[in-house]
Amino acid sequence: MPCSCTGPNGAGTLSGGLMIVLSAHLDDAVLSAATALTRYRATAVTVFSGPPPDGVALTSWDRVTRAESSHDRFRERLAEDDRAMSVLGCRTRRLDLPEAQYRTTELDFDDLVARLRREFEGESEVWAPAGIGGHPDHLATRDAALAAVRELPERPEVTLYADVPHALRYGWPSWVDGREPRPYLSIDAWLDWELAERGLDAADLKPQVAELSPAERLLKADAVRAYRSQLPALSLEDLGDRDSDELWGPALKYEVAWRLLA
Repeated sequence: MPCSCTGPNGAGTLSGGLMIVLSAHLDDAVLSAATALTRYRATAVTVFSGPPPDGVALTSWDRVTRAESSHDRFRERLAEDDRAMSVLGCRTRRLDLPEAQYRTTELDFDDLVARLRREFEGESEVWAPAGIGGHPDHLATRDAALAAVRELPERPEVTLYADVPHALRYGWPSWVDGREPRPYLSIDAWLDWELAERGLDAADLKPQVAELSPAERLLKADAVRAYRSQLPALSLEDLGDRDSDELWGPALKYEVAWRLLA
């Protein structure tokens, strides 16, 4: 059933249907598109959720998160994702591709496109990361999703979600949260630049804003807390008081996406 929520300036609405929400890693869908997972019959498909190959040393990111073993940390992250999806009540599937920090060979892009094409058959809508921040896994997920959709005889609609926390470098622009623009800072200009830098044309994108209800914010906060090994390094560990209406500020109050028009 369609979502009736819009941003304060009516920037657009989220629509419903049989949906897949692609998550580049074991947290992206929950961080960035929890409303798509909970308001509709959506399935989360994590693209890069394969284990580190044998012999992979402790990676830089795992070192930052104080892991002692990349293999142990990977198993911990799988358990975290299970908990998060359980909180949201989501169906989930995982592809066995290792993420960039664990890859020892170049990503087989054509194979990824073929896998996603099979995932998309029979779906009416696909959500994928917009690629804000430029992480190679987010960009590969988006580009492979777009290529897979183009190969389908019946193409699902495509929506690109704003990658959290990367999209929140300066907070949301005023068309999302209704606040007065800040002196000496144009978040709109930065976000437009980011989208263009990641290969997207604003003319092909229709912005959509979901404002989470207090109950949805609580639910999302509980799901996000499951990713405890990742939150400090993402600067997201402070979720605030569970009983506070200001839980975790902009990342819990709004989610932003763009419907692909072309």
